[in-house]
Amino acid sequence: MLLVIVQTLSFELIKVALAVKRISIEMVIADKYEVYALHKLLSKVKFSEHIDSYDLNEFAGSSLITSLLLKAREEVANTLKDEGYADLLEDWLMKSVFKFDSATGKAIANRLKHLSDSTLTTIASWSREQVREYAINLVKPLEYEQEEIEKLMDYIVLLAKGN
Repeated sequence: MLLVIVQTLSFELIKVALAVKRISIEMVIADKYEVYALHKLLSKVKFSEHIDSYDLNEFAGSSLITSLLLKAREEVANTLKDEGYADLLEDWLMKSVFKFDSATGKAIANRLKHLSDSTLTTIASWSREQVREYAINLVKPLEYEQEEIEKLMDYIVLLAKGN
């Protein structure tokens, strides 16, 4: 019985290793700025004694990190589909929706409270469309309804104007 369990675990580890290898081979990061952003993020996570809210905000608001997350998410989705986990993939995607009043929305709102004064001043000078782009970038790759983005935008503007 123990041998069967070990063989099953070994097989699952091999499948995971192959999926990771496939992702690392097929997911090409051609944009050198994405590579720099990924390197900076991973280095910060790996080597920092403390990651403060400024660091998290810098990465969370980065369009480069969002682009990398979208690519990685696509690869994970493809791997799940290829491995026969289409039902798990569908469930995961259905739950990947941004709602301003959800735990994810509250986490984003809390993080926004820690933006630097200079960032808030910059945001206060933005057009409504620029705030929209920023808000959408904060929630990508999650699906969202325009109403939920509007709530986030209103919150961002309120914070920026209150600075």
